[in-house]
Amino acid sequence: MRRFFYTPDIQEEKEEQGQILITGTEAHHICKVLRMQPGDKAELFDSQGGIITAQLAESKPKQAVFIVLSRSIEVDTSTPLILAQAVLKGKKMDLVVQKATELGVQRFQPVLTRYCERLGGIGQQMQRWQRIILEACKQCRRPIPMELAEPVPLGELPHLPLLGEYGEICKLMPWEKEGTRPFSAVMSAAAVPGNAQPVLVLIGPEGGFHPSEVRFAEEAGFSTISLG
Repeated sequence: MRRFFYTPDIQEEKEEQGQILITGTEAHHICKVLRMQPGDKAELFDSQGGIITAQLAESKPKQAVFIVLSRSIEVDTSTPLILAQAVLKGKKMDLVVQKATELGVQRFQPVLTRYCERLGGIGQQMQRWQRIILEACKQCRRPIPMELAEPVPLGELPHLPLLGEYGEICKLMPWEKEGTRPFSAVMSAAAVPGNAQPVLVLIGPEGGFHPSEVRFAEEAGFSTISLG
């Protein structure tokens, strides 16, 4: 069954009639690319956990109207995982955004470090990553998209106000020169019942972290770990 996202805040009048209106690029995809016909069924996500099984009633070039057949709500009860990823070169960042969405990362925070790729046209990049997130959600049946934050310098990461929403956070930083603290030991401790807490993972760029960045992260509460 095909899956699409819709915007709840423009639905009041339609929803009173048991209908959902989809416009913009999603409507174009439905009508022009997929060429769906009245009577075809689909799953509609509202980005907040709401899932609607619906039937296409009307198909036009710039809008599609669906009749609501059933509704359900999915609640995310997993331990929050925040990924702070240094910006990578070319399309490598696109792949990380896609896979992070599929693997259940709750928040994706691009980070600017000394050796990372410099961003040009941040607005366009953010729009591109947001499209990738929505497409990945459709593929893996994830009704609540991963939250995408604007890129920040590494020095600002520990002070982001939104991180305060998670309370106490387990901060991990994979580092190639860490030789005494394996990732497996950290995960064993985190797996103790009742000990689960939000996890913030900081991943470096292709060129790795500068020694001063490692010292800064450790002072900010990150534990360096070895991946193998």
